[in-house]
Amino acid sequence: MLSYQHLYHAGNLADVHKHSALAWMLDYLTRKDKPLSYIETHAGRGVYDLSAPEAVKTGEAAAGIALAESVFPPDHPYRQRLDEARAGYGPQAYPGSPLIAALGLREGDTLHLAELHRQEVA
Repeated sequence: MLSYQHLYHAGNLADVHKHSALAWMLDYLTRKDKPLSYIETHAGRGVYDLSAPEAVKTGEAAAGIALAESVFPPDHPYRQRLDEARAGYGPQAYPGSPLIAALGLREGDTLHLAELHRQEVA
């Protein structure tokens, strides 16, 4: 049985650190005119709703993305992914790494995601 549910922890400072590095890395790697493959195990959801009861219960996003997002300038790849996610899914949307990767890849690149937790696959 898999009991961990990332929705309780989405948007925390560790997420911000990981996702900002991912967005920057993909931006850098896609500058080269060569296709790439992104492979992720433990992918989780593409989008988290930070207004969901589970996210509100822990309040981890308040000490993570809510404080950190103003640090990223508009041209930073992570800020761009945040803005794209919110434009498509609403102001409380927080992009998980599958969506950050999907938005950062180009036509011709490949995306491979794996997740064991059935509730996390959407």
